[in-house]
Amino acid sequence: MANNSRWGQPDGVLELYQMGSEGPQWWHKFPDHVRGLPPGGILERCESTKTCPKIVETFGGAEVFALKMTTSWVGTSANNDIPLPKNVRRYYLPSSTHGGGNGATTENPADTGVGCPGNNWGRGSLRANPVPATGLVNRLRNGLRDWLMHNTLPPPSRWPTLKEKTLVDPTKDAMGFPSGVPGIPDSIFLPENFIFPVLDYDWGPEYDHSDALGNPTNAPPPIRHIIKMKVPRVDADGNELGGVPTVQRDAPLATYLGWNITAGPGDAEYDERPFHAGQVCNYIGGMVPFFKTKAQRLAAGDPRLSLEERYGTHAGYVAAVTAAANNAFEQGYLLAADRDALIAQAVASDVCNQLGDGGMCNPGP
Repeated sequence: MANNSRWGQPDGVLELYQMGSEGPQWWHKFPDHVRGLPPGGILERCESTKTCPKIVETFGGAEVFALKMTTSWVGTSANNDIPLPKNVRRYYLPSSTHGGGNGATTENPADTGVGCPGNNWGRGSLRANPVPATGLVNRLRNGLRDWLMHNTLPPPSRWPTLKEKTLVDPTKDAMGFPSGVPGIPDSIFLPENFIFPVLDYDWGPEYDHSDALGNPTNAPPPIRHIIKMKVPRVDADGNELGGVPTVQRDAPLATYLGWNITAGPGDAEYDERPFHAGQVCNYIGGMVPFFKTKAQRLAAGDPRLSLEERYGTHAGYVAAVTAAANNAFEQGYLLAADRDALIAQAVASDVCNQLGDGGMCNPGP
């Protein structure tokens, strides 16, 4: 609970009774019927004077689940996509952790827990998400520079939308999340466990809720509304749809998540902090690797295809990565140097390429 939000910012995730989501959360002027505020937008003032800058924004899965990002896409009513102004580009890195992961390419990622910063303190029960942001950020830095200096347009914005049916309600059924993925119980998808909503506070008559200015006289403030959130839909592996093309989504080794699960009693990662057990672990994305062989995944009851069924051989995996990297490059979301590095990383990886594999995902007896 935040008690000094008028004078400081204890945590960017916003604890209970902490201001920070007041006023428009979107760029373009748009209605705010739920909170009863006049239409507005972050760029409203500079649009009136024609002094708005060129803007490139990029974020990933962790920002959806912990930082309430989808309100900026669909508003407080959550029933319409908000159009982007011409001076703004938006790029969503699907199934990624906050700031991107380490980019490791291995069939045996370290099985160690991760710390949960933010509101739900504890340890995450799933492995750390390796999906990197480096390649996309490199491309967008070049794109923004060329846009500013030469008026060369960046690649088209890509993010999950209602129109494309890649942005849905935060439920297991609406997302299409597969049942039986090891380590992911259905209970994580309950409303009280899964996603942080925007809370609409009444800070009192001396506070301007549109501009977040003035004297908040209500302490603690009443909660007037819980703003509806949306999340990306997922594919049969549980990986997010929408957003920019990535090697990890198009040639995956795991289910990659923008969220993790706070460990509780009975979990190997449990650290004696039970308060948020079984709830989403903020900021830190998780991953659940695929089994190597079909027999292994059937024995475990895992609905996701194994590496054997997907790629067959190390060469098959390299071919899939090559196709995925070329696709991202050709669509304009990856530099040539980063494309080549991703392919080289796959060639050098241990995926179906460990001692005794003979380059096969299932070398047999």
